[in-house]
Amino acid sequence: MQSERVSIVSDGFKLDGAYYWDDGVVKDNAPVVISCSGFTGLKHIHPERFARYLSKQGFLCFGFDYRGFGESEGARGKVLLEEQVRDIANVVAYVRARADAEGRKLVLAGWGMAGGLVLDAYRQVEDLIDALISMNGFFDAVRVQKALRGELGWKEFRHFLNQERLRLSQGGEARDIDPFDIYPLDPISKGYVDSVLWKTPGYGLTSDLDFADSLIAFRPESHIDERFANTPLLIAHGGENDLHPVTEARSLYATYPGPKTLFLLPGGGHTEWMLDEDAKFQTFAGRISDWLEQTV
Repeated sequence: MQSERVSIVSDGFKLDGAYYWDDGVVKDNAPVVISCSGFTGLKHIHPERFARYLSKQGFLCFGFDYRGFGESEGARGKVLLEEQVRDIANVVAYVRARADAEGRKLVLAGWGMAGGLVLDAYRQVEDLIDALISMNGFFDAVRVQKALRGELGWKEFRHFLNQERLRLSQGGEARDIDPFDIYPLDPISKGYVDSVLWKTPGYGLTSDLDFADSLIAFRPESHIDERFANTPLLIAHGGENDLHPVTEARSLYATYPGPKTLFLLPGGGHTEWMLDEDAKFQTFAGRISDWLEQTV
């Protein structure tokens, strides 16, 4: 796979991005596929994984790091979802210029948390996007928090946040909070994060009350309206996903007003199968490639 690094400016921060393709295989009518990471946002993990597969099928791909991650500028490892939405929108504007010059369509894809981020970004740059792909996402953060924690756990978490807010309002110093105390993992996903992602250079983040507020306010499904009516959407989701429940995918499918396809990966959890040679990943990426061929 070949690559070309580029720099995109988002709110004054330079973001590290790259085009990916397979020499001699890029189809003249193939769209550009932008793959967005979820949560910690390193382009050389999942975006490059999808690019390695899709480029062999003739697609031109693009990946980038959000502000504060990888070699992008910004406060190290700080996650505010509204800022990541702006980064996605600015990347779309940048990539669209090349897509137009080459007569290509543009597809915006999001993995995990970015499965919802791309929906919010679409509302900012809807005229620049020809199709959407939401992979293993969630679309109402409070609904997912309650599913993961239970009602009692949710009340205890809210109490913790309120106590932290009180402490800060009384002049206390801001302190780091374990990100997975705010965004809890199911046991299988935690095993993958510990054994694979934490070993990836540059992976990691700090979090605080700002991230908790940003996450809890995240409800992209509630913002879906008639603006989406003419844009095809593929919802691809692990059929046994315990982190972002399958009910999230079904709820988005029921809500979405435009052309839509729902694919549930048999036996797939959230992320433990995200390895290039894993049969489940091959099936998942193959379904995405087929949808792109047929729809875009």
